[in-house]
Amino acid sequence: MPRDHGGYAHSQGFSRNYVPPASHAPPPGYPPPAGATQPYAQPGYAAPGGHAAAPPGYPPYGAPVAYAPPIHVNPPVRLTYDGRVGELYLVYLRSLLLTLVTLGVYRFWGRTRVRRYLWSHFQAFGDRFEYRGRGIELFLGFLAGVGFLMVVGGIVLGALWLFARETVLQEVDAGDAATWLLLLAGYPLLAVGRYAGLRYKLTRTRWRGIRSGLDGSAWKFGGISVGLGLLNAMSAQLVTPILDMALARYRLKNLTFGTVRFGFAGQAGDIYGRFIGFYFLNILAWIVLVVIIVMIVGGLSAVIDRFGGWEAIGDKIAHPTPLVIVIMILVALAVYSLIGLVILPLRCWYQAYLLRYLISRTWFGRIQFVSGVTTGQMWGFMVLNWIILVFTFGIGWPWVLHRTARLVADQLWIYGEVDALAVAQALGQGPAIGEGLLDLFDTGIV
Repeated sequence: MPRDHGGYAHSQGFSRNYVPPASHAPPPGYPPPAGATQPYAQPGYAAPGGHAAAPPGYPPYGAPVAYAPPIHVNPPVRLTYDGRVGELYLVYLRSLLLTLVTLGVYRFWGRTRVRRYLWSHFQAFGDRFEYRGRGIELFLGFLAGVGFLMVVGGIVLGALWLFARETVLQEVDAGDAATWLLLLAGYPLLAVGRYAGLRYKLTRTRWRGIRSGLDGSAWKFGGISVGLGLLNAMSAQLVTPILDMALARYRLKNLTFGTVRFGFAGQAGDIYGRFIGFYFLNILAWIVLVVIIVMIVGGLSAVIDRFGGWEAIGDKIAHPTPLVIVIMILVALAVYSLIGLVILPLRCWYQAYLLRYLISRTWFGRIQFVSGVTTGQMWGFMVLNWIILVFTFGIGWPWVLHRTARLVADQLWIYGEVDALAVAQALGQGPAIGEGLLDLFDTGIV
């Protein structure tokens, strides 16, 4: 397998006159000439003015009565994942041990090793993905994030000292005030960090030697997230479809592979009907849950009185013994189990629909994506992942990652073919350091 100047192995790239296999070749006469849309039009599509343009050769996007993927002579291509949970555990446990030995420093290199394993076991059109990030980049990004927060904290303390030392600082300790202000600032900074972290991962991801990327501004994304998030909170979450579509549109329209940009044609109006149904059913489900809990507590009133009433129980919780801690854990598990039975299936119903919709409205060149994830699959996926993490005290993370990768691969279909002549390597290498703010606020292992 050829290697580039950085020593990374990769499969045959587009710049090396890549020729797709015969089984993936487009049908004769495809794509259609300009204006010849009739053979490719789908029933049930309306194309009102103002909607985003569809990719060349695809039916116009509008308000679908019955959505159907584009017509293709060739069957769809499946994204495949061939990783093994045992191998992933070996990578994870080795990284965990070295992280403990180095007092947390090695976690940046450990995260890189986990990503390299996962990326390298995904493949599409017969070629694997590559992750080219480095642990030192994540470590330097973390230091940069810490430095940024120290500067912000210094500015906050300086402002408090100059303008509020005779009011606020007389009532509240300066350190406590700065801590609370930084926590409040963490809400918008988390959105900024997630976008910047996604950009880093994408710029370190390659397929057939071509680098992906993410344009746009992380600060603008954070502003959209915070602004619409506050509006959504003030409207009792009724603006959720607008928020979801705005964030998805900004991410997906700035997503690139080489020199070609992805497209997204989702509209909040398309999903509002399903969301309103989910919204009121969710309220009803919470009412049912509260009624069930009240009935259970009422049925246990005799047991509560035997322990001295609610005041005695409150005192035991304030000064817990090992037995009380075990009982509290069991109660928390029981409450979450009730939520999983009453609330979670409904949320999975909407989330599975939203995921299918977002994927089906995304395209890349002549490629469109379709997902078949169902409510039952989403529910089983989330519930079992939670059980794994709780009962393994977090050691089950590799199993959760493996299950996630399998679900993504099993439920994604790719229609069309990559236009090799249209894709060229993007200039630049992306950000020089890692995820920074994301590493401070969101410390997942991937």
